[in-house]
Amino acid sequence: MKPGSLVPVSLVALLVLAGCGGEDPAVRKSAPPAEDVPAPGGDTAASTATATDSDVDADVAGPVGACGHPWVAAFRAARRPAPPAAAARGPHTFDPTAPGGIRYAEPLPRGTFLRRSQLGDITLPDYADDMPLFPRAEAWRGTRCFETPDGAAWLTEAEAFALYQDVAERTTGQPLHTTPGARAVVGIRGAFPGTFAWNGNTPNVFDDTLVLLTVDADGTRHVREFPVNTDTGAYDFGTNGSSSLKANRRYHHEGGWHRGSYEALTIAESGYRTVDDTNHNGHVDSDRNGWLPPDAGDDHERVGGGHNIHVASVDGPLETAIVRRWSAGCQTIPGMANWMAFIERAWPGNGNDVDYFLVDARDIDPEVFGGACTPDGTRECPYRIPGLPYTDRRSTAAAPSDVFPVYNCSDADEGGPENAYLLIVDDYGTLEISVEDTDADVDVHLLDAADPDACVDRDDTDLVRDVQPGRYWIVADTYVAGGTPLAGEYTLHVRWQ
Repeated sequence: MKPGSLVPVSLVALLVLAGCGGEDPAVRKSAPPAEDVPAPGGDTAASTATATDSDVDADVAGPVGACGHPWVAAFRAARRPAPPAAAARGPHTFDPTAPGGIRYAEPLPRGTFLRRSQLGDITLPDYADDMPLFPRAEAWRGTRCFETPDGAAWLTEAEAFALYQDVAERTTGQPLHTTPGARAVVGIRGAFPGTFAWNGNTPNVFDDTLVLLTVDADGTRHVREFPVNTDTGAYDFGTNGSSSLKANRRYHHEGGWHRGSYEALTIAESGYRTVDDTNHNGHVDSDRNGWLPPDAGDDHERVGGGHNIHVASVDGPLETAIVRRWSAGCQTIPGMANWMAFIERAWPGNGNDVDYFLVDARDIDPEVFGGACTPDGTRECPYRIPGLPYTDRRSTAAAPSDVFPVYNCSDADEGGPENAYLLIVDDYGTLEISVEDTDADVDVHLLDAADPDACVDRDDTDLVRDVQPGRYWIVADTYVAGGTPLAGEYTLHVRWQ
């Protein structure tokens, strides 16, 4: 294992602060399957606004955000009622006996037809719906507005490409290929297109972002943005039938066949871990993401398989469209107009690779927007582990951070100061983490996000954990005994096998 190299592209250099299509006639319209019509109650409390774009190159500032994206206002108007508080949960357990795949329950198309892509004919499904083409899926005209932590940023297409590349590379640690003819897909879970802030990730709706990045033969770079769902729909797919991809890592996809019916981007790896949607609520349940537990049984981790990128043929308006059985964990793009705009440009040819970078909006590397920082062991600027094996000698007594008093994986009082480390891996293997202390009591914690409710494992001195590619945090935290933090010097060892 070796952490991937990072290509620094600071957004600060790209910021320009400011007050900030049509449907294909070949796509026929029909009513959606009855079970995909929004249910009475909260699901119908929605705006009838469609996602038109005074925004493509001409966003108008408004009260709902720095750029005034109309789809953001529409989604917020359609927001489902807040769920009851979920019961406290610990880290997900891993069930190695569970089947690895997911069940496909969406209706098959009534037929297929051929369409010209950049690499020749491609087989498309003959679904029919009236979902309009999303404005930012169209070709660029000038600049577009992005809502960033630093405010509204007007970016050219080349600058937007650099921004999404930075998000993907810094967060996953893996390079995004930019050679002529290259294609890559970036998913941002929990953020509306054109934004980067966590939106709550409401289950069962298309409120995530999928970005297609392509490079022409002459090196010209292009960006197309789509609304998607990166989780499973809220639907009973049966035991071990649905699961969500874990974020903050790169997945390997390729041109292939979805359900043997039409050509799509299919996952080209196996053995990766997913979070099984045990209670069928369309959401990852843990202390960090806890939502709506209607049935008994906490979600658990298991091996995944079959997580493709394909179409969900649902009718508009976008903010009221429901995922349900269209996804048991695949990344789904709503509507045939959006699907054709995506796949005609994303198609690499059958059997050819396309990298998919899936990122949680809460975990975008802070250096994307804040620029490089001098590591100090805080959540905002952790010590970065450049490679393994790794050893670090330090003291928690001098640590400037004290924000992780308790973790979801233990009830131990860790209310003393801590040092945080960031480790990115692109391989499957076993991490061995140990801490030595003499006149202190420093415990070690392994997290898969910079959040004490994202704890994977912990121990007083040593922990061993099988991991997959991804972004991990190791926190050396001070134990508190009788109200006294036992801070002091320690030596941290991290090994890989």
